[in-house]
Amino acid sequence: MLTTRQEKTATTARPASLWRQLSGAFGGGEGRSLFSKRSIDPANVKAGRVFRHSDGSGRCETATVVGLCDILGMPHVRYDLRIDQPGHRPFEDGSRVLGMKTFIEHFREAVGS
Repeated sequence: MLTTRQEKTATTARPASLWRQLSGAFGGGEGRSLFSKRSIDPANVKAGRVFRHSDGSGRCETATVVGLCDILGMPHVRYDLRIDQPGHRPFEDGSRVLGMKTFIEHFREAVGS
């Protein structure tokens, strides 16, 4: 037997509130936050440029762009990765490839000019 409260919940599917819909924009979530750093313009991703990603716990990933390539018609970035962690020696992780969109979302901070 359902109580009155359970009946209301079971029969009335309320649409998400405006605040819940906007929470992704303000809190980040999986989408981009309104308060996050500006994204990098894909035109600025060129060979020789350096980009950085910090996770807030002291770990820092530094990507040096080696070049750009097209894989299956989509732009990709070839880069060398260096990882710095507190209390550890820097680690050169070698060459990697990421899609342009994923690279820009992950490495949001351009280093130098």
